[in-house]
Parts: sequence; structure tokens; C-alpha cells
Amino acid sequence: MTNTHATHADDAHAHKKHTNPVLVFGILTILTVVEIGITLIGLSRDVLVPLLIALSVSKASLVAAYYMHLRYEKWIYTAVFITPALFALFLITVLAS
Repeated sequence: MTNTHATHADDAHAHKKHTNPVLVFGILTILTVVEIGITLIGLSRDVLVPLLIALSVSKASLVAAYYMHLRYEKWIYTAVFITPALFALFLITVLAS
């Protein structure tokens, strides 16, 4: 008979600590409120668009890192996700200017 308690303890130490999803949700909510506030201030378009893009990229990064669990995976999975996202952001920036 195997000692299942020892294998469960080993498995528990092998996993990294996961962040509370409610905390990430709170941060995403705050960033959304900031986005809405920025649009209501009446900034010029030259300032408004880069700010909104930066906030959107921040929110997308949080979602990918924590809700898609990329933060806890091997770096190659993150690179496979981020490379096309950065390319798309580059294209959007070039085409918008």
C-alpha cells in the first residue's frame, strides 16, 4: 500500500501559489473606471488614444496572465501568446498614425 499523504504533500509543493481571482477582478474594474474617467475628461485625441491603448494592453495582459493561467505556465506559452499580440499592437499603432 502506498502512502498517499506523502504524494499529495509533494504535489502541493510542486504547484505555485495562485493569485486570488477576485483581486484581479478588482484591479480590472479599477482600470475600467479609469478608462471611462479619461474619456470623460475631454483630453485631445493625441493624448487620449495612447492612454486608452496602454490601459487596454494592461487589462488584456492581466486577463491572459491570471485568468488564462499563463503566469503559472512555461515561458514559451506566454511568448506564443504575446508575440502576435505585440505585432497586432504595432500594426494598430502604425495604421492609426
